[in-house]
Formats: sequence, structure tokens, C-alpha cells
Amino acid sequence: EEWSETERLRFLERELRSPRPFLHPSASAGPEADAVLGSYRVLAAHIAEYGADGIGALIVSMTRRLSDLLVVYVLAREAGLLRSFPEGIVCLLPVVPLFETADDLERGPGMLRLFLAEPVTRRSLEFQARGTGVSPVGPAGVSPANGLKAPAMLTQQVMVGYSDSNKDAGIFASQWALHRAQGQLATAGAELGANVRFFHGRGGTVSRGAGPTHRFLDALPHGSLGGDIRLTEQGETIAQKFANTSTAAYNLELLLAGVAATASRHALGSDSTHSLAPLAEKLAANSRVAYRELIDAEGFLTFYRQATPIDALEHSRIGSRPSRRTGQPSLADLRAIPWVFSWNQARFYVPGWFGAGSALASLSDAELAQLATELRGWPFLHYVITNIESSLASTDRELMCAYAELVEDRTLRERLLVLILKEWTLTRTMLERLRGGTLTNRRPRMLKTLELRTEALRVLHLQQIALLRRWRKLHHNGDEPAAAALLPDLLLSINAIASGLRTTG
Repeated sequence: EEWSETERLRFLERELRSPRPFLHPSASAGPEADAVLGSYRVLAAHIAEYGADGIGALIVSMTRRLSDLLVVYVLAREAGLLRSFPEGIVCLLPVVPLFETADDLERGPGMLRLFLAEPVTRRSLEFQARGTGVSPVGPAGVSPANGLKAPAMLTQQVMVGYSDSNKDAGIFASQWALHRAQGQLATAGAELGANVRFFHGRGGTVSRGAGPTHRFLDALPHGSLGGDIRLTEQGETIAQKFANTSTAAYNLELLLAGVAATASRHALGSDSTHSLAPLAEKLAANSRVAYRELIDAEGFLTFYRQATPIDALEHSRIGSRPSRRTGQPSLADLRAIPWVFSWNQARFYVPGWFGAGSALASLSDAELAQLATELRGWPFLHYVITNIESSLASTDRELMCAYAELVEDRTLRERLLVLILKEWTLTRTMLERLRGGTLTNRRPRMLKTLELRTEALRVLHLQQIALLRRWRKLHHNGDEPAAAALLPDLLLSINAIASGLRTTG
């Protein structure tokens, strides 16, 4: 861990010139490495018996440097996931970078160029492109010396993450970083003879990449959709889209038609930079400054933990993974799903809009007028603004203040609540100026849908606030048995509100 990146790469590239394992099969590499190698050996055993169809790729979460990708090849070699050819070793499964934070997205194109230039990557992509899958192999996993035949175009999958980039930089900066990175990644791949297949890690909320499928596809940067696409469905959107045959067929047809149409447009030559791109850059930068002012504010973590039900969520078992990556009590360690879930439960929806008002207010009158005039002509920016409006419409100022009353330090509560409400008011005002009218006049159907649930949800929210206050008091007094007895009711309130909001994702 203390090595420089240069030292890491020197070691890894030397290792990857040889097919021999690094360790003796009976040797231990330590508990964490043994757990990883054990997982890889399960994959190798499955491939040996059934082939690689259906296995998918080895996706490297939080890819931040080239060595994060190359070390996967070394681990794969230890577990028998490599084959040997006269030209060198190849990996049976694709190794896929996942760029998640705004900074990682910015570094992604340069990293992809280096990764595609690695001999083991080129050979592996050529091998994987030869057929639909890997046939069962013998225990040694060694292929005959028949050589590799390079196809006309290689395909490198790249996953982009919506959730952590949003948690890191806010909605505007996140969406712009994703948009810009995809265009640059596609260009980087093409320069090295590879089509980039994007895998979009979208959640079920606006702040985690959700939105109408056709508008999402329209908003993709030109040239980034080369004929196929991968995306995730998460949270309640799975049931909403695929719970029965009719809706599942409809949503799959919508996706298929949208991808076909968008890929056809992307194939028709290059698209010049949109005239609003400089404004998008300015909006992203200023939005990020405002967002970081909030989450870097003194006492923010205390406010967040007391004004939202995040502490109760951490006791729930409705997620696929722990709420924290390593268990550290820090914002950076908190996963994006509970981060968004908790803000939405308390009706703040901070990740879906905060910073947008300050960003729009930073524009001159002439810039705002240009944005208003040309907004509908750029699907990307129109999509982002529309989604921010939807998030803002789901907030409830009265309930935000009610949840904030749970913050014990009055000075802290008032300081941060004022900051949030000031940005909330500014965002509403600036969106009305930009769009030339109120949300009530422009999107009455959406507001009517929200209104139908308002009163029932308000009752649930007030019950949850009372339960949180009682549960936390029991914890504070050390009455753990009573707190444990109250927890099921509190978790039930979380599930009820999530079902009512339908935007926890």
C-alpha cells in the first residue's frame, strides 16, 4: 500500500509477463486476499465445468489508478482464470473499470488509454471477442498453441457510477462529469481500436441517475452509444417496471427502441460541442462549490445523523450491502444508497437539487436568457434541469423543519437549516426565472400525483419523528432492550414512507 504507482506498475507488469502463479497453492496470502482468491477459484471451477457464458465481468469498484485494474489480472492468474498462448497470457473474463467519483470520472479517459495499451488487456479482449463465451477447459486452463486472431474492433466495457459522483459533488457537477467523461472515454477507446460499451450504474432516484428512459438515452453524449448498452435497475423501480408481464414487455420494448434509435443517430458522424457547454461547465463548478459548502460545514455530519433516520436505516436489512464500506463513522465511508434514502425519508431530497440554485444565480442575465432560449435544444441539460425540478417538487419545507427539530444542538440546527432552506428558496426562484413560470403551471400532473399522497405521508412522517425521538432517548439512557423492542416499529415506518414516496431507489 505504501508503494508509489510507478513501483506498483513495475511489479505488476513484470508479473504479467509470466504464466506461473505467484504463490504455492497451499500458501496463504492473508485473510482478505484469501477471500478474494477463494471467490475467483469458484469462478474458475464453474468455467472449467460449464464455460464462461453467464459469468459476466470482473468489475473493479472505485477504480482510481491503473494498478487497481492490473492487480486483478495477477489475482486471476493465481486462481486459474488465465489461459496461456504463444503470444502471452489472457484473462478468461473481462476486467472492467468502474469510475464512481467526479474526480475518478475526470481521470478515467487517461486511465482507459493506459489500460487498453497494456499487452495483457489487448490479448484478453482479442480472446474474448473470438466467440460468445469460453468453452470448458481442463484443470490447467492452458489452450493449444493456436494463437490469437484479432477481430476488426475490440469491445471494452466501462462502468460509470451515478451515486458516488453525486454524493461527492452534487447533482449538477455529477451529471456534467458523467456526460463529459462518457464522450472522452468513447473517444479514448476509438483511438485505441476499441468500442466502449458503457454500463450505467443507475439507481431509482434522480440523484442516483434515474429518469425517464427515453430522455436518459437522448441525453447521452454523441458517440457514446455504439450499438449496445448495459444498465442497472435498483430498488422499487424493479417492481415498478418488471413486476408483471405487460409492464415488463412495455419497458423492455421502450428500452430496445430507444437504444436502436439513439445508436443510429450516434453512428451518423460526430456531433459538435453544444453552444451551452461553457455554461454547463460554469453551472457544474459553481454548483459543486455550494454543495461542498454544505457537506464540509462544521457539524454537518452531526446534523445529518440527527435530522434524518440514517441511524435507524443502518439497523435495517433491506439493502444488499452494509451501509458503510469499512465501518468508519465518516461521510466518505457511507454508501450512496443510504445517503440518498435517508435524505428522502426526511423530505429534504438534498442530493437531488442542492447547489442548483446557487449555480443558476451565478449566471449573468444574458447567460440565463441564453440558457432559457436554448435549453430545449440540448437534451442533456434539459434532462438534468427537469430532474432537479422533480426532486425539488418532492421536498416538503414543513417536514424538513420538523425533522430538523431532532437535532439536539440548537445553534447547529439553526445554522445548517438556514443554509439548506436558503438554497431551497433560491433554487425554486431561479428555476421559475429560467422556465418562465411556476411548477404548478408547467407540470400540474406531476404535482397532482404528489398531492394525492401528501396527507397520508404527513401522518407517517410525524409518527416516524416521534418514534425516532423515543428510540434515540432509550439508546441514550442505555435501555437497549426497550430500544430493540421499538426498532421494528421504526423500521416499519421507514418501509411505509418508502412505499408512499416511491423514490428511494
